[in-house]
Amino acid sequence: MTQAPLRTTVHAMAMPFVIELEGADPAEAEPAIAAFHAALVWADELFSLWKDDSYLSHHLRGELTLDEAPAELREVLEACEWYREATGGGFDARRKDGVIDPTGLVKGWAVARASRHLRAARARDWMVGASGDVLVAGGRTRRIGIANPRVSGDPTGTAVIDVIELGGAFTAVATSGGAQVVDHIWDPVTGEVARHYLQVSVAGTDLADADAWATAIAGGGPAVVGRALERGLEVMVVTGERHDGTFDAQSSPGWPSVR
Repeated sequence: MTQAPLRTTVHAMAMPFVIELEGADPAEAEPAIAAFHAALVWADELFSLWKDDSYLSHHLRGELTLDEAPAELREVLEACEWYREATGGGFDARRKDGVIDPTGLVKGWAVARASRHLRAARARDWMVGASGDVLVAGGRTRRIGIANPRVSGDPTGTAVIDVIELGGAFTAVATSGGAQVVDHIWDPVTGEVARHYLQVSVAGTDLADADAWATAIAGGGPAVVGRALERGLEVMVVTGERHDGTFDAQSSPGWPSVR
């Protein structure tokens, strides 16, 4: 008899993370999921701008140097600078008011880093869903829906605007837009709220990379898309909404749609 997938949800960083393990030993899955969850909680304690006692908050107030902070703080801030250069300024962790905000990278980075704990469960296949971002591993391919950009909250049960296949050439997809947090992406050039696209999705092999590039394209617009394609990523941008509630979208030639 085929064992049913183990599916559970943990909460961290003010959002749910859905975990699905197939072929895992239940005795090994429970501690693996607990370690995954703990890694996400720790990432929030490290990077949250909403917590006065996070390491990043202490650093921004001048109370903690990078040498005194956990090494991961420097790692992520240096990665933000790398993405700023790679995206031609489309990704920029420094806000208009000068505050450093690595949010556009942290979720993908945290999930990619925490996922190493899921390997301890020795699952045949696994998947993590993180509020629009998905990471998969193993031999199975999965069909993943790209949510309607006008649907806020949990999109389960609502119509999707596209379906893609993850597994094989693409193991990660990240989506950036204003459905969950309105007007949270700024244009680094103007310093104002970005209005280039309703939604941006990027598919690749690394969730942190896909997350950063989705943020960069949403913030920087069409000029950043070509840079993403040069790096082997695939992109879908939602450019507008039609009168009947459907959407105009453009995707790169290798976008893994199955529709």
